[in-house]
Amino acid sequence: MTTAFWDYKDKVAFNKEKADKVVLSETPHSRTTLWCLLPGQHIHAHVHEGDHIWVILEGVATFLGDGGPRRVTPGTVLVAPQGQAHGIDNNGDEGLVFISVSAGA
Repeated sequence: MTTAFWDYKDKVAFNKEKADKVVLSETPHSRTTLWCLLPGQHIHAHVHEGDHIWVILEGVATFLGDGGPRRVTPGTVLVAPQGQAHGIDNNGDEGLVFISVSAGA
């Protein structure tokens, strides 16, 4: 496998029916996903094996789960360790775009 590069703006895809997940990369140790949520869409708080790292790129939303609720804005980086609940609600008035890196088990 070689190093991969993207301009995330070329991958943004919103879906009127539900939050859209664009898988950018999968390796034996991680998955990198671009999430795109329209206003009013959300991802329910949930728990995974392995750690999750989210980087907010566009929009304003509310983080749901352990450590929340908490407002997140572009530039926010959060780490949800294995077993910690995490979710998000796009209660802003524009599209929410963030990168999720799932690592570990």
